[in-house]
Amino acid sequence: MKNPDASWDSYFSWFHDSDVWKNMHYHGIRTLKLPSDMWNYQEIIFERGITHVVETGTRHGGSALFFANTLAARQSPGFVVTVDVDPNSNHVRQHEKIKFLIGDSGSREMAKTIFSHLPEARGPLFMILDSDHSRTHVYRELEALVPFLRAGDYLIVEVSCVNGHPVRPAFGPGPWEAVHEFIELNPGMLIPDKQRERKFGATAAPDGYYVKA
Repeated sequence: MKNPDASWDSYFSWFHDSDVWKNMHYHGIRTLKLPSDMWNYQEIIFERGITHVVETGTRHGGSALFFANTLAARQSPGFVVTVDVDPNSNHVRQHEKIKFLIGDSGSREMAKTIFSHLPEARGPLFMILDSDHSRTHVYRELEALVPFLRAGDYLIVEVSCVNGHPVRPAFGPGPWEAVHEFIELNPGMLIPDKQRERKFGATAAPDGYYVKA
């Protein structure tokens, strides 16, 4: 289902189709995000007392830096674990709150590696899936990673806007289809947070905001 207000889709379609998102930077590092989503994410991190962030799809590293700075701003003892298949993808180096891992974020082995870096006594976690946007890959990520989440952890499934939700209708099944399939096969595991998703109207993650039950 698309956003209920057509004007949200209209704005987001303009933002996407005009390629504004391709020319955005956070502290000088390229960051392919909708600004209102990033604002939402930092509110979630503060309001829910998030101590650690897990990100799949590092790309240039701008969002990893954003999350690291947000954790530092709330004086969290934790850090960001960010994963990408490309060893040259991260332009943020030597940051005490960023751990950069190379590999397939949809594999069970990588899931174990990610969570081996986190302390057993960790606080609430914020996880964002933003790597390969095909349905197959995102579903593999959900299968591998969600079982490691604890009650109250927060999950964002990014770029569920493709395949006509509302942009790139010819993309083919993507994150939106993957998360709906996962929820159908795993009822009660993830609780949608529609109020948070719709706070600023447009989002790159429609039907992509969840709390682990």
